[in-house]
Amino acid sequence: MKSIYSGAKQQLSSCMQHDSDDTPPVILVANSDYNHHNNHRQHHVHHKYGNNSYHTPPMLNHQQPRHYNYTHQQQTQLTNHSNGNHHHHHNNNNNNSFITAVTTPIAGTSTYEMLQRPFKHDRRRGQWSATADFYFACTSHAFGSIIFSEVPVYAMIFGGVYFLPIYLTAIFLYAIPVFIIQTFLGQFSTSGLISAFRVAPLFKGIGYSILLLNLLSLAYYGVVAAVPLIYAANSVHTVIPWMSCDNAWNTPNCSTHSTYDADELMLDPHATVEFFRYIMRSDDDSPHEFVISWPILCGVIGVWLLTLGIILKRVSFIGKFFRCICVLMFAVFLAIFVHLLCYIKLDWDTFMGFFKPTLHSSFSGVMGGVRTAIFMSTWLLGPGWGNVLTMASHNRFHRDSEKLTYWVSGTHVMLAFMAMICGRIAFDHFEDHVGFLHFHYDEDHYMQFLYLCFAYLFGSFTSLPNFWCFLFFSMIFLAELSAIIIQMMSVLTALFDEYEQLRTKKSRITIALVLLMLTVSIYFCTKKGFEHLDLLPNIVVLSHLIISFVLLLMTTWIYGRERFQCDLQFMLGKTISSFKIFLIRFLTPAFFVLSIVNSNALLFRT
Repeated sequence: MKSIYSGAKQQLSSCMQHDSDDTPPVILVANSDYNHHNNHRQHHVHHKYGNNSYHTPPMLNHQQPRHYNYTHQQQTQLTNHSNGNHHHHHNNNNNNSFITAVTTPIAGTSTYEMLQRPFKHDRRRGQWSATADFYFACTSHAFGSIIFSEVPVYAMIFGGVYFLPIYLTAIFLYAIPVFIIQTFLGQFSTSGLISAFRVAPLFKGIGYSILLLNLLSLAYYGVVAAVPLIYAANSVHTVIPWMSCDNAWNTPNCSTHSTYDADELMLDPHATVEFFRYIMRSDDDSPHEFVISWPILCGVIGVWLLTLGIILKRVSFIGKFFRCICVLMFAVFLAIFVHLLCYIKLDWDTFMGFFKPTLHSSFSGVMGGVRTAIFMSTWLLGPGWGNVLTMASHNRFHRDSEKLTYWVSGTHVMLAFMAMICGRIAFDHFEDHVGFLHFHYDEDHYMQFLYLCFAYLFGSFTSLPNFWCFLFFSMIFLAELSAIIIQMMSVLTALFDEYEQLRTKKSRITIALVLLMLTVSIYFCTKKGFEHLDLLPNIVVLSHLIISFVLLLMTTWIYGRERFQCDLQFMLGKTISSFKIFLIRFLTPAFFVLSIVNSNALLFRT
């Protein structure tokens, strides 16, 4: 074991040989995950300590000594070494496999550093059962309602082909660097949102802020998942409700027209529009603003019950769940995409026409493209805040997370491009047969594009309309359900990693949190709650940018470029080019500043 630690120390020392002489010494813990390249040493560690030897080094300020925390078994042996059998001091020094250097605690350091409250790893937190589970967990939400909203469609209409390079720039300068940093924090520390920043109170404050934001996001996300569930359930009827005027909620002026006069200023409400109004309670004339939409309330209850049933399982089961539904959604979306192309008989001229910008002012087109690119690239980082960090904390220590980052990013870009094509087809089909969106029909709700244009598109198919409606809305429901599960994992993992006394009450705390979120979600099932959903996307983007900017400064500047690059190389087992670090340290912050100013202006103007 002594040779194991010596090898790890030599590798870190060679990487950090340029550090100043006054840098405090390092405290290291030998770990079996460090030695995959040496089968004999790994066998020795496994034989002596079993599978519970976890590596849990936290992020550090570069002015403080680096501490690698101990597992419960390591803490026991360390305590026995310091409190008992002092006459065997020399023998213990020779056999001690955990520590070779101990520094005196620094005034003002946290209790973790002074070992007053040593971090105890949760042995039951679990890991992904397969390497691909992290990939599927980070892409399962990519099929959600965001990429099928009107945002990317209008970006194509107004910005055209100029939107694509802006979107790719946002992916490379914003989404991928932040994804790498969150993956590094989670995989390197093997901890949740709070414990990953356990060295400095300021850093832990970031973790608590992210935890609070995730709870706020979960409060309304049940509604986001309930709406596609309602549409999927209603699509199994013999007659699709939003394609008929023979329902209890329809008005006498209800219409099922498929042609209209574009010069008319007013059109009769289409059955698709009236169904959306019935679900959202936007047609309610009651003076009470807290009238509940009972279909959505029933959907929210179903969503949270499904979430509870899955989140109570082990991480290995949840990973298999992500794997199965993600493969299913890939297959469904590919079938829908191919069928749409065949349905409209898309030719090359029409396809190229999708990318012609319609704005005469290039500056307006660029600014609109920048805002949309920021919004869409944020979706790569997950539905909430810090979810990538939580997913990565269940990786094995030496897993090549950099390669997984590029795979996840490429998948998101591909799906976004395919969704933009589908959205443009649905938009043109709706305006060709029903009316102009935002002119003839404007429900003043950010969900209206998805549940008007796509619902009418699939409902108007001449062959198997019920089947295609069910597939499409079920796909969106599964994606939104995955987003809720991911956010719940982030919240619960953060609590159980940080507070050891809660680990024995996991089931009860999980059930209580789900019931709390269900209770809070009732507000967003009301007419007043629906109105507040319009502001949330812009708030999400702005808060994502600010938190990601702080994480970027913390890891690459406060923690230090050398230590960040060194630890990243040690974790991945390969060299990370200085050019990549340069991009993350300088170009990405510049892009952050411009994005925050742009998003802030948009939010206040809205």
